[in-house]
This record gives sequence, C-alpha cells and structure tokens, in this order.
Amino acid sequence: MTQFWEFFTFELKFRVKSISTYVYFLLWFTFEFLCIASESFGPIGNANGKVLLNGPYANTYNYIGASFFGVIVIAAIFGTSILRDFQRDTIQILFTKPISKVAYLGGRWAGSFVTTVFAFSGMLFGGVLGTFAPWADHTRIAPNHLFWYLQPFFSVSIVQIFFLGSLFFLVAALSRKIFIVYLQGAALFILYFIGSNAVLANQTLERFWPAIFDPIGFVYSDSIARYWTVVEKNSQLFAWSGVFLYNRLLWSAIGLLSLLAVWKLFPISVEALTAKASSKRANLRREQEEAVRPRRSLVAVPLPRVQQFFGSGTSFAQFLSLTRIRISNIVHEIPFWGILILMIALACVNGHYAGHFAGENVWPVTYLMLQSVEGGASLFFYIVATLYGAELMWRERDTRFDGIHDALPMRETTDWLSKLTALCFVELVLLTVAGICGITMQTVAGYYHYELLQYAKELYLVAFPQVLIFVLLALFVQTVVSNKFIGHGIVILVFVITPILSNFGWENTLYLPGNTTSVTYSDMNGYGHFVQALIWSSGYWLGFMCVLGVISVTLARRGSETGWAARFKLAGQRAPRLLPAGILFLLVTVGSGFWFCYNAHVLNVYINAKQGRKIQAQYERENKKYIHQLQLKLIAVDTKVDIFPERRSFAGSGHFVLQNKYPTPISQVHISDAHSGAFGAINTEPSIQEISFNRPFHVVSVSSNRQYTIYEFNTPVAPGETVEMTFKVSHTSRGFKDGHESPEFAYSGTFFDQAWFPNIGYDTGVELQDPRRRREEHLGELELLPHRGDPWGSLISQDYIKYRTTVSTSDSDNEGQPQIAISPGYLQKDWHENGRHYFTYDMGDVPMAAWFSFNSGRYQVTRDVYQGINGPIKLEIYHVPSHTYDLDDMMQSSKASLAYYEKNYGPYQFKQYRIIEYPRYRQFAESLANTVPFSESIGFIDRVEKPDDIDFAYFVTAHEFAHQWWGHQLIGGNVEGSNMMSESLAEYSALRVMEKKYDTDRMHKFLTHELDGYLRGRAGELRHENPLVLVQNEIYVWYQKGAMVLYALSDYIGEDKLNAALHDFLMQHQYPNVNTTQEVPYPDTRQLVNALRAVTPPEYQYYITDAFENIVLYDNKALTATYVQTSDKKYKVTLTVQARKVKADGNGTESPMPLADYIDVGVFSGKKDHEKQLYLKREKLTQEKQTFEIVVNELPARAGIDPYNKLIDRVSDDNEIDVSKP
Repeated sequence: MTQFWEFFTFELKFRVKSISTYVYFLLWFTFEFLCIASESFGPIGNANGKVLLNGPYANTYNYIGASFFGVIVIAAIFGTSILRDFQRDTIQILFTKPISKVAYLGGRWAGSFVTTVFAFSGMLFGGVLGTFAPWADHTRIAPNHLFWYLQPFFSVSIVQIFFLGSLFFLVAALSRKIFIVYLQGAALFILYFIGSNAVLANQTLERFWPAIFDPIGFVYSDSIARYWTVVEKNSQLFAWSGVFLYNRLLWSAIGLLSLLAVWKLFPISVEALTAKASSKRANLRREQEEAVRPRRSLVAVPLPRVQQFFGSGTSFAQFLSLTRIRISNIVHEIPFWGILILMIALACVNGHYAGHFAGENVWPVTYLMLQSVEGGASLFFYIVATLYGAELMWRERDTRFDGIHDALPMRETTDWLSKLTALCFVELVLLTVAGICGITMQTVAGYYHYELLQYAKELYLVAFPQVLIFVLLALFVQTVVSNKFIGHGIVILVFVITPILSNFGWENTLYLPGNTTSVTYSDMNGYGHFVQALIWSSGYWLGFMCVLGVISVTLARRGSETGWAARFKLAGQRAPRLLPAGILFLLVTVGSGFWFCYNAHVLNVYINAKQGRKIQAQYERENKKYIHQLQLKLIAVDTKVDIFPERRSFAGSGHFVLQNKYPTPISQVHISDAHSGAFGAINTEPSIQEISFNRPFHVVSVSSNRQYTIYEFNTPVAPGETVEMTFKVSHTSRGFKDGHESPEFAYSGTFFDQAWFPNIGYDTGVELQDPRRRREEHLGELELLPHRGDPWGSLISQDYIKYRTTVSTSDSDNEGQPQIAISPGYLQKDWHENGRHYFTYDMGDVPMAAWFSFNSGRYQVTRDVYQGINGPIKLEIYHVPSHTYDLDDMMQSSKASLAYYEKNYGPYQFKQYRIIEYPRYRQFAESLANTVPFSESIGFIDRVEKPDDIDFAYFVTAHEFAHQWWGHQLIGGNVEGSNMMSESLAEYSALRVMEKKYDTDRMHKFLTHELDGYLRGRAGELRHENPLVLVQNEIYVWYQKGAMVLYALSDYIGEDKLNAALHDFLMQHQYPNVNTTQEVPYPDTRQLVNALRAVTPPEYQYYITDAFENIVLYDNKALTATYVQTSDKKYKVTLTVQARKVKADGNGTESPMPLADYIDVGVFSGKKDHEKQLYLKREKLTQEKQTFEIVVNELPARAGIDPYNKLIDRVSDDNEIDVSKP
C-alpha cells in the first residue's frame, strides 16, 4: 500500500505542476459556462427556447457532449502517465527495484483518474458560475439544484472517465507509443461518429440494444428522452433503471476488464519490455551496415571528378526528390493507413445513407452521394493537414537530423514547397479515394449514372481549395510556434472556433479564418449562382494563406540558433528574394477581398442574422398597431411579368382590383413590402418600385427600409366600392452576396410567388417566432391567432380572386437553352418576340385563392389525361430531363387522388393539374390553384423497391392535390385552428389515398412514423402545444396528430361516414365570400367538429373530446400472452394488457384521466412487421389491467393492444408481445 501511495502521490504532484491540467480544467469550465451563460453556444441553448439551460436534461446532455469531445483529453492524460517512464528511459532504473505491479499500475492509473476527474469538474464550477452571468437569459435559468449537477457528473462523466481512461491506459501500456494512444482516441471518436449516425439515421424506432451498447451517450439519450416534454426535461434526470442502468453497468464492466487485462499482460521487467525492441534495432543496424559496406576491388578505380551545380535545375531536382521522400514517409506510416481506413469506412457508411433522406429512401444521385462521402471525409482531410503538417515541419528536429539537414546546400523555398506539395498530393489522394468510395457505393446501391465531371468539380475545384487553405495555415502555425503540440492546439482552435464565432454574429466571410461561401448543387441549376462568390472568397483566403506561406518560408528555422532574434536576422536576408512572391499574393488577397467586398457590401446590402432579427423586430414595433385596421380586399389580379433567368432577375407590372367588403368606409390602404427577401422572413431591398390608384390619394407615411407604406384616399372608399391599384415591382440580382442568396431566382428553376408583390395590410409572417429571439429584442410574447368567433379574425382572410397574367422568359438563357414560364391559370396563347418567349395564363371565371406564383426553367414535360366528373383533366409534370424516377408514381398518385377526392368530397374545380419542379434550395411543395411547385429534394428521386418502403413522393403528391379541396374550395378564418381545416384534412386525405395502394402493415409503419413525428415535435415545442381544434403554428399538431386522429376516427365510425361528413361540411362552406360585396364570417373548427359529432355514435363522442379538443396520451402495454391448444385444434390465447390515459397541458404537465375507452385488441401469426391478422376487435377498457381470452384458428405468434398504433401512445413498441406456452 505504501508503494501504491508513493506512485499515486507522485503522479498527482506531477499533474499539479503541469500547465496542461489547468488548461483542461479551464477548457471544460469555459464549455459549460458558455452553455449556460450564452444561448448562442451549446446544443441546448440553440435548441428549444423553453428548456432550462441549467436544468437536469441540459446538464446531462452537456456532459454527454463533453464525453464525446473529451476523448482526446482522456487519452492524453491516461496515455502519458504510463508512457512517461519509457519516454524518459527511467524504466531502466525503476524496474530494477522490487516494486509491485499493482502499486505501479494502480498508482499511475489512480493519479490519472483523479486528474481527469478534476479536469472535467470544471464543468460543475462553470455551470454554477454561468447561472450568475449578468448577460445570460435568466428566464431559462432556474435556482441551482446541486443534484442536477452531481447526478449527471457521476453517472455520465465519471463512468466515461473510468471506462475510456482504463481502455487508453491498457493500450498505452501494451503499445508504449503515445501516437497509438492518440490514434486510438481519434479512431474511437470517428467510429462512434459513424455508428451513432448509422443508428440515428435508421428509420427503425426500436433502439433498445443500440442504446445499451452506446459507449458515449447520444444514442441512449435519444432513446430515453426523445419524447420528453419541456416540463420533463426541466424536472427529470435519467433514472438508474432500464436502458440507462444497463448501459452504465456494461461500460463500467468493460473498464474493469481493461484494468484486469493491463495487470495481466503488462510485464514489470526491463528485459521483457526492451527485448523485442532491442532485437529489432539490432537487426536494423546490421542491415544498414551491410547496405553501406563497400565491396573490395583488386583493381584501382579512379574517382570521378565532381562538378557542383546550384542553379534552378538543381533546386527543381531537389524539390522533386524531397517531395517524393516526404510523400513516401507519410504513406508508409501506419497511422496514415489507419486514418485512410477510417475515412473509407465513414465515407462508405455515409454513402450507404445517401440513399436515405429525411426518413425516405431515395436514389443516391451524385450530389447526394458527394454530400455524404465528402461531408464525412472532410474531417479526415483536416486531421491529415493538422497532423502531417506538424510532422513535416518538425520531423528533422524530432529525429535529431536537423543539424545535417540544415547544412545541406538547399534553399528554404525548395524545402518548404516540397513539404507543401507532399501534403497536397496526399490530400488529393484522399479526395480521390473519397470519390471512389462514392462511385462504389452508388454501384452497390444499383445506381450507375455516375456524373464523373461533377465528382471532379466538387472534389478538386470546390473541396480541394478549402483543404489547401487549411494546409497552408497548419504549415504557417507550425513554423512560428516553438512547440509542435501548441501548434496542434492553435490549428484545432481555428477549426473549432469558426462555427462558434458565427453564432455570435461573426458571419462575414472576410473575417472568419479560412471560411469560404457555401455551395449547393442542384440537378436543375448545377452550381449556378454560387460559383462567383466561391471563386472570390477562395481566392481571398488562398491569397492570404499564401502570404502566410511566404512569411513561413522567411521565418523558417535553420541552424542551431532557433531564437527569434536569429530567425529575424535570417528573415532579413531571405526577404528580398521572397518579396516579389509576397507582393503578388498580397495583391491577390487585396484584389479578391476588394471585389468580394464590393459585390457583397456595396452592390448588395449585407446583414448578419442578428441584424436581420433587429429589422424584423423594428417592423413589428412600428407597424403592429395597424394589425386590426380594416383593409380593402383583393378581388382581381392582372399582371405582366418578365423573368430574366440569365440575370436571376424579374420585372413586373400590373393592377389589383380592391374592394371594400365592410359596412364602413375605408380611407387608407396599408402596403407591406417586407416578406419578399431570402434572409429569414425579412426583405432589406423592397421589390415595390411604384404604386398608384385610379382615384386621388396621398402618402401618409413610409416606414424605415420602405417596408410599410400608408396611402390615404382623398375620398374614402364606400362599402361595396372598388379601387384599381397599379404597380411596378422588380428584383435585380447584382453581383453576388456573402451567403443569403435569394433562393427564388436561379439560372434554371426560378420560383417566386405573391410575396414579391404588394401585400395588403400588416404581415404577421415577418414577426420573430422564437421566444429566445423575441426576448433578445425586448418584444413581448408572440400574439396568438384570435379565438374562434373573434369578430376581426373571423372576417379577415384571403378572398377569392380573378387571375390573369402574361409572363415571359428567355428564349436563350445563359446556357443557350430555351425556358418555359408557368403561372396558375389556363394557357391562352404563347409567342416569341425579341428573343423572349411569352405565355398568357387566365383562370377565367373559376374562383381562385389569392396565391399565385411564377416559374421558369429548362423543363421536359410529362403529360396524361384523367377523365373527371366534369370532363377530362390534363395532368402535367414539368421536370428535369434526368429526373424520371418518380414520374409514374406522381402521375398515378394524381389519378388516385382525383378518383378518391372526387368520389368522396366533390368535383375538382379545374381542368388541369400541374407539378413543377424547382431547385432544392428550399424543401417544400406549395399547392396553388391547379399548380404545385415541388422541390426536387422532396420528390423526383424517391426510390420504392422494398416491400416496406414508403413512397413519399406518392404521399406528398396526394397531400398537395388534397389542398385543391382543403385550402382552395374551403378556406378558414384567420383564427386558431384554421390550419386543421387545411393541413390536417389534406394529410388525412393523403393517408386514405395511400391506404388504397398499400396494405395494412405498410400503413401501420407509416402511422408509427407519424406518431414519432408528433411526439418529437411536441418535445421540441418552443411555446406551448395547443389541442388540434385550437392549433396555432404547431406543425406537428396539424400534420402528424391531425392525420392520426382523423384516421383513427374514421376507424371508429367508418370511413364512409367520416367522408360523408366532410363532404357535407365542404358543400356548406365552399368558396366563402366569393363574388360577395359584404364579408360574412369564415368557417372555423367549431363547425367542423359539429359536423364530425353529428355522424359519431354516442359511445365514441369521448374520442372527439379527447383527440380534437384536448391533449390526451395513452400508455398501452401488452403484459403477458400465453396460448393453449383446444380440443378442436384451435388456440386459446390469454392476453393481459395495461391501459392508462393522461391529459397534458401545453407544457407537458400530465394528469391522470378515468378510462372508459374502446381500444383494439389483436392476435397475429407470422413474424413481427410481417404479421397476419388472426383476431382484431375493439374492446371497452375501464380498468388499468384487463385480461382477455381469445380463440383463434391458427398458431398465434404475437398479441397486443392497439397493435396498429392508432392512438397516441408515447411508448408504442410495447403494445405487442410474443405469445408463448404457459
């Protein structure tokens, strides 16, 4: 015990004197301090704005994150403790003493363990201190509870330190190489990154075993808390039970096994530790001596006369020779091959999931494959730059060869350029390997359209310059620092700090080290308008880093004197020769920076995210007072729009017909021009150029940035009277921007809508939604939609309009290709004039909601015809020629939708239906009158081959088609719940269309994912959840919950009954306020719920109350299931189930409810997820536990309660259980 104590205290004293101990402590102190003191830092601060920053969930998640990123810190502390004696050759003395193995290993390990615990305890102190920061958001900071800090620290951090530290200690003791320890740490980091991504990207919701085998914590954290509400996250810690307990016990046991292994395998003997290495060194020395020993000759041979040349040819030969040697040194190192193998593994795993996008299976097209493999491999590019940049700069000194190397007749430029070239060559090899991985994974996935030119552009013209910038930075840093590991730290800091700085408002590309503008490739638009900004930002940073490269050569160490005085003296001698190169690169930097700044800051208005939020807040402060002011209604639109795709611009003119539909005169028209920008929801460059009216008027006020203008008529507009407004609008793309390019405008795939035209009245869409940001701008809580029946909200909505437009586009765009321009309406004529192609669209007398858009692109058109109730309906899909994968599915979905919706809801009001593809810069489909702009990212490349694949392109097409009834024929008032009448009914309708195509098992899978989407959505709610009939902006409520409860209601009362109720409701409220001169209240969910209650039997009325008017959740569970064979060869199943029901408020606080519910009970044969239904009956459950005896004709395999997940159950995977013999 005395020896153990001596080794233990010696290790602690050494660590106390080491500056690195306090650096690690400060690192974790700062990390946790910023996680709490700054909302712009950390995973919780940037997520849900209602989760406490110092709450139990936040602390636990922060400690898990520290465990992940602290792998290298743990490796550094535990690895060096056992290797120190080998590095300093003290084992020759130490192991000749009679020391105990347990004392030696245990003392070193225990000292490292205590040191690491101290380092990570910085999070405890940083967290507590962060709560007192005066600038922190104290609305998200609760009074400190010590247990909220200690329990996660002990259950997460201490267990991770024990497990990982023991593992690293074992590897260090057996390998006796610190490089191997660091490589192991990096490998664990990367392998976990690969594995966790694979698990979290998998569509299955069952993660019991992956959570148990999770060595860090992100998977088990998601498994435990993915459905936790705000209240639960702010009050609950991970309980020592279930998955969490099993996980902690497992990895603690592995840590203990590692300690037992090191005790068993580590020899406490100098001879055993040095014998193998000494033998290798002796053999190597003999081989070297044999290689250089000259052969004896009996004949005298005259020595050749040596001529020395020191010209450019010699320098070039030296450069080639050194480059070859340095490339060889890198590629012959085992760590390099370890990095390469890990990169290939990650690239291949990511490449596999390139075929899975947003929960759906898609074809691994080249841009998705590059995005996956390059995105995963990019970390390795930077690791190689950091690691081997240092190795190349320090190799001669590390091997004590610098004295000979520095005496060679060789220029510093030659030496430095060879290092740069060697490292660039290796990086190019890695990029090429990443590309090969992508092509390989495309082949494995059965996709053979490789697009090699795109691979070359992305890897060598887009990615490589960014890698080169980092390589130059690494070489410069390692030149100027006096310690290689300090250089590593600086380089890593620059890499890590860039995204952090952007969260604090440092978003200017010219300020962020090595940052270049982002590029998004689209099959429609290629690299498009992103290229210029990328070229000039890359040129700026490459030029700047080359200047640093020249400085690096100037300050290169040479000779035994490495102090700064000696280096500056040498720099003075080298500078004249390097000055021209330095001036050239400086000119490139200044020139590129000037041109970038001129385009981004002079030609265009530059604002960062914080400035954008301030503009939004200013708009609300100045104009919110006008929200209830009555406005004229838009009843007719006639426009002329010219699109210039080669310039990414448009110009338009036209007139609106406005009508006073209220009983009082209206004297003012308020025009908003703030919702047409690409930056968030704000427009800093108004699109309206001119407005006039056909009656005398004057301008009352113009707000800042011309975003809100008030016009007043000299004579008020009488009730029923109309006014004609004439306007001019335009958007001109000038040069390029520093990010935030307008996604609406592209060389091919332009898509913009009515937001770029005059908007009547105050625009609530501009308001800041996030409560955190509203607090930052000192705004009050976001005002919710008015209550149902509110006099103002019930009358305010979009009226129906008459619509006509003439839109033109280029006959020959920037690639010399013709384009097609499209807008809602029927094509009346098209013609060519002055190099432009004109199209006139007119909706005629058919009522159209006041939403319209304009598209232009190089399209191929797929056409079909469906025979509708009122005649033939033209079906058209405008798409990229290469996107043919889902055309049949989308066309079949359109036909199936028409068949179902016309049969159940009524005739389709138009004679055509068009789907128009647009670039993936935005990811949604928008259902306009008979026209649906459809992003290439959510359709067109879906892949449905396996029996359990869900056809999302089919579903989204059906959903958007349903909006032609729910959202066009029926429009609700501007009150709470209105989105239920459009989105929920459209989602339910699409589910029914899907059901006609797929079997019950496939629908079960889809409903399960709808349930998962709803539960995850409510867990991330920023404000509070509302019941379905009162839904505000809760997308997960009106989509996922709305579809589920309507689907379940149809199951309770019958599909035909529900559809008949919806049909009658639609017929009663169809086209509200169309062709009227006096507004009447728009329908709301009160009328819809009444229609549903009218067809619902008394025994199921409770379900409408629970599912539609409240927030009710179930906890259904199958407890036991056994069977016995009867005398008549049948099987009697005894099933015991548990059912609980709770009611939740908007924050997630739950209270129990009495149970008197009808719930399905079923028995099945076959394998899970491929089951055959043997019995399914709706039973009334009144007790928490009930037992059922069921007789079936076949051997049962599984049984359960609510087996198809029709009810909202937070733990749905325990609803079924295997049936066994008693």
